[in-house]
Amino acid sequence: MKTYTIEILEPRAKKLLEDLANLNLIKFQEEEPKRKERKFGSMKGLVKHIADDFDAPVEDFKDYM
Repeated sequence: MKTYTIEILEPRAKKLLEDLANLNLIKFQEEEPKRKERKFGSMKGLVKHIADDFDAPVEDFKDYM
């Protein structure tokens, strides 16, 4: 299936495309919002406190270890 991006400038063109969509000849699909690219270290300084036993085993899971 080919994908085309169009901008509708005339109301008549919009009506024609809506009619084609109603006849299942074309399909409208909204574009997904583009994500910002993540940068390494962008969260630096946001974690203020980590418990001393952060990486200690959890007692509830001792049966599974």
